[in-house]
Amino acid sequence: MVWLAPMARTLGFLGMAGLVMGCGVMAEKRLSTALEPAALAPTHSSTPAPQSSGTPADPSPTVSPPGVPVQPPYFREAVNRATSAVAIGQSAQSQEDWQLAASRWQQAIQLMQRVPASSAEYAQAQGKVQEYQQHLAVAQRRATGQPVPPPRSPVAPAPAKGLVAQIPIQERRGGTPVVIVTLEGQQGKQSFPMLFDTGATGTLITADMAQAIGVVVIGETQAKIADGSVITLPVGYVDGLEVGGLRKQALLVAIGGSVGLLGQDVYGEYGIALGSQVIHLHQ
Repeated sequence: MVWLAPMARTLGFLGMAGLVMGCGVMAEKRLSTALEPAALAPTHSSTPAPQSSGTPADPSPTVSPPGVPVQPPYFREAVNRATSAVAIGQSAQSQEDWQLAASRWQQAIQLMQRVPASSAEYAQAQGKVQEYQQHLAVAQRRATGQPVPPPRSPVAPAPAKGLVAQIPIQERRGGTPVVIVTLEGQQGKQSFPMLFDTGATGTLITADMAQAIGVVVIGETQAKIADGSVITLPVGYVDGLEVGGLRKQALLVAIGGSVGLLGQDVYGEYGIALGSQVIHLHQ
């Protein structure tokens, strides 16, 4: 599985790596928003850095047995572009930074639109296109110095049928919701604020969080950040995780950075209705 993440401006992990070449590029190197949980097995190669503008090139196809059609990893590369856009937006300080973020969102949308209907990720990709278009509109307004209008209604959307969880939004950081998550380990339970980012495929907790609940490190994982470079993070299991009524047990998490990140390994199997005050998860 691949760890991925937007982190806040303070993320050293996504702070994750040093800031370089201006605010936009600096944000990309922070694991907080740009970390993408990499496979638990060591990775020996890194993905090329995303382009800053223009139409994204077709991702390199993966190797398949003879006679099996090869599909470029459009979905994965689109998520990478979106992660980069979030990272840039979280520390953007100029219209140029927001222009770069908007470019990344455009690339992510184009790649998601290329996911074929025959793909198992097609339905999710269509939802991501709508989500990314909303982020693109915000980035474009900020790139031109226009104010960003508040949500049309402060009331959360009506819960969908088959409601699984209702997760209150405590605040937003760079547009990313912050929610309260209860973690359980060998030393008991504690609650922590964590980022809820639909582009994150894995869950990340900080070293302080791991120590507070008694997470035992069982190994390491290699994690890819937005510029394509790979870093190594410790991994361990939390005995339990609860958010908004949804509970997971024996969840494998990466440990690093300065802000926790809730990933799709917790909520990815559910539909998401994101309101201004509440996130609804439904079947």
